[in-house]
Amino acid sequence: MNDRQDTHPFQREILALVDRLVPLSGSAFFLVSPNMQHAGALLYNLAPIAEREYRAEYGAMDPLNPELFADKNDTVVTLDSRISPHLLKQTLYYQEFMVPHDHRYVADMFFRREGQIIAGVTILREASMGNFQPQELDLLRQVQPFIEFSLNATYLPQRNQQRKVMTAKYALTGRELDVLEFVLRGSGNKDIAKQLSLGLATVKTHLHHIFRKTGARARSELMAIVMADLN
Repeated sequence: MNDRQDTHPFQREILALVDRLVPLSGSAFFLVSPNMQHAGALLYNLAPIAEREYRAEYGAMDPLNPELFADKNDTVVTLDSRISPHLLKQTLYYQEFMVPHDHRYVADMFFRREGQIIAGVTILREASMGNFQPQELDLLRQVQPFIEFSLNATYLPQRNQQRKVMTAKYALTGRELDVLEFVLRGSGNKDIAKQLSLGLATVKTHLHHIFRKTGARARSELMAIVMADLN
């Protein structure tokens, strides 16, 4: 439940590890919500607007959207293995999202818990860097089980412990905790509603309850209160 300025070091270490393994122009560690949508991301060498645009509009067009792999066992996949370069360049996803952000080659690594995708790493390359080579993909597949184990053994238990702390102190419900996590990531009400498949009015009601229970009067104050409690 860390905010964007104090993301769990696990995520930073994973991006640093991937950066050492293969050449890249940018990367992102993203969480996946129960409805298989991006639930916030830590970015490396990427503009925050790219993540906002992806979640708001272009994620549904992504040939590597985690939802497409929900019933599969793939651990590392590339964009060019899912769609031919000729067809890719005709898509709005490529023309309106990838090109403006100087993305051309993409590899995604997925991590699961009890068969469900819970997180992933997106690895990006500019056109001049060339596509991912078989030996690079093999290396990523070899390291994927270690990251997945660490994610399930370290990151998720700490997240669950943080949720228990907030429940014990403020009597927040499970859904209020979900909303709070998105607030800490900087998400607006509309984005929270979309990610959690809730109505906008419902999100506002949850936020009202969270503010009342914590005594916060603004989002900035809420974030400061929560981070102080968790630290």
